[in-house]
Amino acid sequence: MAAQVPDARVEWHRADLHALPFPDATFDHVFVCFVLEHLPDPEGALTALRRVLRPGGTLTVIEGDHGSAFFHPDSHHARVAIDAQVRLQAAAGGDALIGRRLQPLLSAAGYGDVVVRPRTVYADRTRPALAEGFTRDTFVAMIEAVRDDALVAGLVTSADWERGIADLRRTAGPDGTFHYAFFKATATRPVAAGAIP
Repeated sequence: MAAQVPDARVEWHRADLHALPFPDATFDHVFVCFVLEHLPDPEGALTALRRVLRPGGTLTVIEGDHGSAFFHPDSHHARVAIDAQVRLQAAAGGDALIGRRLQPLLSAAGYGDVVVRPRTVYADRTRPALAEGFTRDTFVAMIEAVRDDALVAGLVTSADWERGIADLRRTAGPDGTFHYAFFKATATRPVAAGAIP
């Protein structure tokens, strides 16, 4: 049963992550999901978020890692299509492989009690809603979206691209399987020695 919070109040703010309009130590918890992968300076962003956490406050970060995708039937062409998306995101200043970097990023940004665990998504014919909703409609659709940029950048030929996408779609079919790992990290803003949180 969902919790009832009749007095809850939500405020929406749009701001630069590196210059948040909140005083130091404003929040007990900060939640970040699929943000760091798009930033040229994820460590700087995490440092900025640490500023607005109270000492002892906690942070949760969830990010993906396209290098964790593996599937059946395996396909060189599908891997080339995925790699094109990873390379394009890197050229734009992001990192589609950032999930594997969460622990060192959080530690370098000054957090303590850093714990990172994978959250695996696996789909096959016994999980048709997941094969459709995640494999085909989320992951494959995301890769498909960079087609024009990948071709303009010369990362792949049109024929190889079409074969790679067809092979990726097949992983969501009756004879296919698809695996992907997200990474969930939790961390704490340390309390200064002798301070009361």
